[in-house]
Amino acid sequence: MKKSGMSLLEIVIAMSIAVVTFIPAMNMFSTTGQAVFKTRNFSFANSLARRISQHLMVMPFEDIQEIPLKGIPICDAPKGSFFGPFFNKTGSSAGEKLITQTDMPEFYGYLAKHDFRYALSVSNVSFGDGDEIKSVGIFITWKENDKDMIYRLYVYVPSL
Repeated sequence: MKKSGMSLLEIVIAMSIAVVTFIPAMNMFSTTGQAVFKTRNFSFANSLARRISQHLMVMPFEDIQEIPLKGIPICDAPKGSFFGPFFNKTGSSAGEKLITQTDMPEFYGYLAKHDFRYALSVSNVSFGDGDEIKSVGIFITWKENDKDMIYRLYVYVPSL
């Protein structure tokens, strides 16, 4: 007598093979998603630090001041800080846009969720002939998966 169909043993073996194959594949997708998330936050911190460094290069030398860690939050940044206002393409206040929940709700939500902040560490170096350089450490901090993250960028601003 010939039976067509699958036995319970064949089904259990097939399921075991499927599980052994799919678990590593699912872990790979999970790890890739986490890497993309970390890369996005790291790239964003890099762009924020570069924006601050560009501001430092055009600021009056005397106005570059230390901002100690915990730092200043980027969302709801106080007026006159590097991110308050965020955009101002004109010489007037007409082009100003603040990073507030009203002006930029999605961007504000992202910054507030991860608590992005910036701080500056400033050291003066004098060469004795009136030439000075400020060594400025720009620190961008944020929270990611309940861990405190930091991105550092150092720039040197001459007293030209």
